[in-house]
Amino acid sequence: MWGGKSKGPIFLLGGSAALEAANPEFIRAAGGHNARIVLLLGGGKGWRKYVPQYVEPWLHLGIGSYRVIAPDEDGSLDLRETTAALRWATGIFIGGGHTPTYHRLYASEPLRGLIRGRCREGVPIVGLSAGALIIPEACVLPGEAGGSSPEIVGGLGLLGGIVVKVHFSGWQDIPALLKAMAEAGVRTGWGLGESACAVFGEEGFVAALGGTVYEISLVDPETGRYKITTHSPLPPAASSG
Repeated sequence: MWGGKSKGPIFLLGGSAALEAANPEFIRAAGGHNARIVLLLGGGKGWRKYVPQYVEPWLHLGIGSYRVIAPDEDGSLDLRETTAALRWATGIFIGGGHTPTYHRLYASEPLRGLIRGRCREGVPIVGLSAGALIIPEACVLPGEAGGSSPEIVGGLGLLGGIVVKVHFSGWQDIPALLKAMAEAGVRTGWGLGESACAVFGEEGFVAALGGTVYEISLVDPETGRYKITTHSPLPPAASSG
């Protein structure tokens, strides 16, 4: 499951409601009061108004410093600034928004290789919603509003052999997840609800935080038979230890 000989840890968040549970663990892994966090965003109209929802909890947790990276009005990144920020970071947070934009910006070279390299060095990586979708080798690009089917493309490659479904609402989302698994040629899918965070380490899945994490395994590809394993979240006392 682990891709790219990465060290992580990696945090996949199904929605913004998972931030409360995931942030303390992420900040601890990034160095606590000495943490230097880079927030990667997709830009777009009014993107700055979303920055506080990410940054204010980090400041409350006492981080050392942070930087925010987003494309300019033309949709382009300052590669020199972004490269310097990623090399400076002790923690990398990939935010939510328009998944194809995040994929274009951060799951393509040269930044793809740099983020993979930082993960191999042990820098913790968080992906929220769109950010979570681009982290595996197989990235599910949601269909546009017109009804087009999701597209499977190459992601950051930090986790192999899986696909991820964010904003997972339970049984009604399983057919879409199974379809994405079939199209990606993998046998494991992870369903993450709005409050759920799945934590991965070098050996694979470590823990659920905030909400239940659903692991869907394809048992028989010919018949489509699958099984669901539910991972209950750690209680706050246990997760903080």
